[in-house]
Amino acid sequence: MLEIGDSLRTARGRRGLELAQVDADTHIRMRYLAALEDERFDLLPGAAYARGFLRTYANYLGLEADPFVDEYNARFAPPEEPPPLLVPERRPGTFGVPAAFAALLAVVLVTLLAWKIDSGNDPKRTAQTADLAAPAQPAPARPRENVLVPPSRPTRKASLVLAAARGSCWLSVYAGSSAGRLLHEGMLAQGDSLHFAGRRLWIRLGAPQNLNASLNGERAALPDDTANVIVTTAGIRTVALG
Repeated sequence: MLEIGDSLRTARGRRGLELAQVDADTHIRMRYLAALEDERFDLLPGAAYARGFLRTYANYLGLEADPFVDEYNARFAPPEEPPPLLVPERRPGTFGVPAAFAALLAVVLVTLLAWKIDSGNDPKRTAQTADLAAPAQPAPARPRENVLVPPSRPTRKASLVLAAARGSCWLSVYAGSSAGRLLHEGMLAQGDSLHFAGRRLWIRLGAPQNLNASLNGERAALPDDTANVIVTTAGIRTVALG
């Protein structure tokens, strides 16, 4: 079994590095580096951050990152919730009609057939039936009023550009909410940029102070420290870490 914290601390000691130097080089806060070495993963913003920080820290120390991430997933990662069970809706149809209803329908059909045969043998009833069957004169059509229907407005999407101008930043981007479809996860290196578009984006930012943000072509403000944000056409809103 791989001891995650001891292995990271030992590798850092062999290289003679202090946590402050690792913070400056990797842009991972010292308190998160200490949490990794103490295996206090509950102090990190979430499982996605834990995996990303482990991979970055291990690679920085010259270690193979995959065993650290696999050990975290096996021992510390919170269990994923199973997807909801979808029960197909039964559509009404001719099949599966209750037997009592089918029997009642058969009785009605037999009664109508007998009445029709009996009517055919009675001239007066036949004439009356013919009169009743004559089509009624249609009522004059009323003039249609002109109704103005306002055109539907197209749904606008938030167009977000994130550029790592002052250093690297870890990103996790989901469509809609933290339980939505994962759009991107990884480290955005200094000098690189990413573009996202959607009606609502949920983003975890590891070092937002290193980023420049542009929302629908205009400069947008980001939090000063690690945070979760929600992005819509109305702007960027910070939400609680979880």
